[in-house]
Amino acid sequence: MFAGGTANSIHNYKEPRDGRSGKGMFSRILFPTDFSEYAAKTLDCIAGFPGVRDVILLHVIKETISPRGGGEIGSALFHEEKITLKEEKRHLESLGENIRVRTEVKVASDVAGAIVQSAEENAVSLIVIGARGSSLVEEILLGSVSKAVVRRSRISVLIMRHKITRGLEGKTYEMFCPMILSRVLCPVDFSVFSDNAIARLRATPGVGEVILLFVVSRGETEQEIEYCQRRAEHRIEKMQRDLATQGIRARALVKRGNPSSEILRVAEEEDVSAVWMSSVGRGWFRELLLGSTADAVAVNSRRPVFIIRSKES
Repeated sequence: MFAGGTANSIHNYKEPRDGRSGKGMFSRILFPTDFSEYAAKTLDCIAGFPGVRDVILLHVIKETISPRGGGEIGSALFHEEKITLKEEKRHLESLGENIRVRTEVKVASDVAGAIVQSAEENAVSLIVIGARGSSLVEEILLGSVSKAVVRRSRISVLIMRHKITRGLEGKTYEMFCPMILSRVLCPVDFSVFSDNAIARLRATPGVGEVILLFVVSRGETEQEIEYCQRRAEHRIEKMQRDLATQGIRARALVKRGNPSSEILRVAEEEDVSAVWMSSVGRGWFRELLLGSTADAVAVNSRRPVFIIRSKES
C-alpha cells in the first residue's frame, strides 16, 4: 500500500475538468488579529497577496466570567480594541490602494467558533491566521485554536509563518511574502480532493514554481513498494506536464516514508515559500480530518501552510 490508499487510485487519476473553483482565492480574506508584532507582520503580507480586494480584520475578545457568574467585558477595553483595529485598517489600506478593509470585534467564549462564524457571514475565500504572537495567536501555535478552525471551517485556511531570528535587540521577523507563491510544495494523493487543490492553485495568480510530492508510506513487500513508486512517478509526471502546458513551472517528487515527516523535510530542503495541501483525501490525506497529518504539518512547519477546502469535503 502507499500514501494514497490503494494502487487503483494511481491508475484512476484524472485531470480535473477545470480550475474555475480556484478563482478569487485571495479576493476576500478574513484575518483574526491579536495586535502582536507577529500579527502586524502578517498584516503586511496580506497586502502583497495577488488579487486581494477585501479584508476583514477580526479581533476576538475572550469572554470572561465574573465572580457573580455573568459575562463581563469592560466598555473601555472594547473601545481600545476598536481604536487599534482602526489603526491597523488605515495601515493596511496604505499598503494597497485597491484594498477595502472592514473591522469587526467579537466577544466569545469559543474563539475558533467566532472566527469560523465571521468567515461564513462575510463569505470570505480564505482565513489567514498568524502562527505566533500573544493570546489568540499564541494558542494557534500550540494547536488549540488552529485545530478547531481547520476542522470546523468549510473555508480554506492559511496558517502564516515568518522566519524568526534573535539579534542583540530581541526577536526579528523575516517574511516569506510577498512572494508567498514563488515556490509551492503541493503534496498529492491522486484523489478528487488533492486534484481540486491542484486546480485551485493552478487558477491562482502569482504562482511561480510548483513542487508536486507523493509519499509512498506503506507496502507489504519491497516489490509492492517499488511498483507503487513507479506508478506514482508516472502519474505525478503527467501532472507536472499538465501544469507546464499552462505555463506553470513544476517538478515532481516521489518519496518513501512517513507522509508528514517527508512533507516537512522536503519543504525545508527545497526552501519552499508555502505548503499547499488538501484538507481531505484518500489514505493519509483522510487523516487530516483527525488531525494527525494536519497537526504535524500545520504546527511543525516553518513555512506557511494552506489547508485547501473543496466543496466535496
